[in-house]
This record gives sequence, structure tokens and C-alpha cells, in this order.
Amino acid sequence: MRTRPPPGRTTRPLSGVEEEPGLREIIRHEVQEKLGWPVESCSPEQFAKEPGLAVGAQVFAPNHIIEELEPLVPQNRPSVSITYSGADEHVDLIRSLKKPSIIAAVSISESLLKTARSLFAPAIGRRHTFREFLLPQSERIELPGVDVAFCDSLAMPAINCRRKIHYRLVAPNCFEYLAAAVEPARRE
Repeated sequence: MRTRPPPGRTTRPLSGVEEEPGLREIIRHEVQEKLGWPVESCSPEQFAKEPGLAVGAQVFAPNHIIEELEPLVPQNRPSVSITYSGADEHVDLIRSLKKPSIIAAVSISESLLKTARSLFAPAIGRRHTFREFLLPQSERIELPGVDVAFCDSLAMPAINCRRKIHYRLVAPNCFEYLAAAVEPARRE
């Protein structure tokens, strides 16, 4: 993913790289929302084919891709690694439910849904029912029978149900690292 500065700022752009399109879009949205800078994103393949994406940009990517990007990124501005948030509090919430419930995971990312399924499985067990909803970006959905819906940052405003819980994909400390990496470039 690559971030462009707001008009009037002389910040170098941010460029974010992620394999899966849904995760890429969630990360782009969260970084842009948190730091207030526009973000461009691409796949590792696009990044490798277009060396210009790294020029003047602060590149960031999930931990598992950083090593692959290293030869493509200027040495004077190494990539910033981001990690995904844990889901312990979400699992604890499921375990704390007093009565059998319908639990949903809602995301624009197939990978995130697959991960949620495996992380939540032990807490859901046979007591609760689990449902997954892959949300097209521009759609809104009603989930009247769902007791708790865990939603990614892009699904959150598009879902209507009894109780929805926001899952932020990017770990909070990553924003600090990313802002610190961009700050020296802003002063140049």
C-alpha cells in the first residue's frame, strides 16, 4: 500500500503491499483512517513489476511479506512491518455468552473469515452457531437473527444487527511505527 499526503503537505507517500485483495483494502482503509493520509495499495506481484511504486514512498506490509519486498525497497527507507491484531478479547466474549447464540463474522476478506472460523471454533463449540458473511464492498446487510457479529473496519458501517463488534485488523502499535517512519520524510 502506498500513501499520498493530503494536499498542501510535502510528505512522501505510503505504499502498502498485501496478497489478498480484501485484506489489502481493509489495511488501506485502516491506515488512511488512523493517519489521515491517502494510501495506495498493491499486491506483491504488482509491486515487483512496477519498481516506481517504491520511489519516494514509505512501504509497509504484513510481517509475512516484508522479506520478499526487501530487495525492491530503497535501503535508506526500509519497509515497515505491520502485524495483525489478536482476537483474544473476541474469543473471550464468545466464551462469556450465557445462552446459546448465533455468532457471525462479517468481512470483505475471505482470508479473514477463514481465520475467524478457526480462531472462534473452540469457543463456539457445540453450544453456539457460527455463520460467515462475505460482504461485497458496496452492499449493506441486515442480520436480524444474529446475536453477535464481528465485523472488519469496512463491514462495520454496512451491517445492521443486535450487537456488532469491531475487529481492527492492523495492530494499534503499527500506526505508531508507520507514523514515525514517515515523519523524517515530512521534514525533508
